[in-house]
Amino acid sequence: MKSTAEDRALALKKDLESSPFFRRAPEKFLKEMVQLLKETPFKKGTIILKENSRAGRLFLLLEGTVALSLHRGGGEVVIEIVKKKGSLFGWSALVTPRKYTATAKALEDMRALSISGSDLKGLLQRYPSFGLLFLQRLASLIATRLHHVRSLLAETVT
Repeated sequence: MKSTAEDRALALKKDLESSPFFRRAPEKFLKEMVQLLKETPFKKGTIILKENSRAGRLFLLLEGTVALSLHRGGGEVVIEIVKKKGSLFGWSALVTPRKYTATAKALEDMRALSISGSDLKGLLQRYPSFGLLFLQRLASLIATRLHHVRSLLAETVT
């Protein structure tokens, strides 16, 4: 019979494998990463991370919905709604200057896994082939979000 810790580790590993960001990750990588993860529930309305604050953790959505927004002038502009299991937010924890570029707010009760940016960076360096693949996937995510922001900006100018 498996212990509770083994069951938890297996469940977390499955959560990682279901994310497009961690597909084809080496088994040893996943086992090490599971040890570094923190699972956190967030109530509806909770601010998970704030734009321009120090970026310490990267998040993987397990369930629920998150709004990513920018604060401009007196208001807030939502740039993306994240609701697909396995999606990442808080990627700034891996990139200098390590300041979050948006605010993330729970739009409903939700759960997420998180990992310290420095822990994930060290892990990616120990597995350079997968690290390159992960960073390519992350760059694609960043480019997509930049495109959304540019589209929103174009709408406000015209």
